[in-house]
Amino acid sequence: MKNLLRYRWAISIALLTILALWGCGKKADESTNVSPGDATTSSPVATTSPGSGQAGGDTSTGGTLTAEAQKLGVKPQGETACPSNAPVKGVVTKKRGNIYRGPKSPDYQKVKPSICFADVATAEKAGFSAPK
Repeated sequence: MKNLLRYRWAISIALLTILALWGCGKKADESTNVSPGDATTSSPVATTSPGSGQAGGDTSTGGTLTAEAQKLGVKPQGETACPSNAPVKGVVTKKRGNIYRGPKSPDYQKVKPSICFADVATAEKAGFSAPK
């Protein structure tokens, strides 16, 4: 009888350990950090680098770029510039979410993009929305 209780106890502990490790593994996958230079990687979620907020507005950082955004966008050229073939700036913020700024937007030159898109439709497809 004592052996049976010991086996049940050992099995219970083993199952709890497996469950705890499985839960920790999920959290590690969700918080994978990728540098902005790796915008073409296929990781499920990547966080942006510090300083990718928007000048004159919400400058909080730490939002995420989805895999869809990484596929559809290109990395910025420098701190505030996007390539000429992708002029729409995508900005990732915690408070305001993922927003985009077109070339005719106020303060466009000051905006520090997290990712750049060819057009507004592509930015919206990637999960970005117009600023409110």
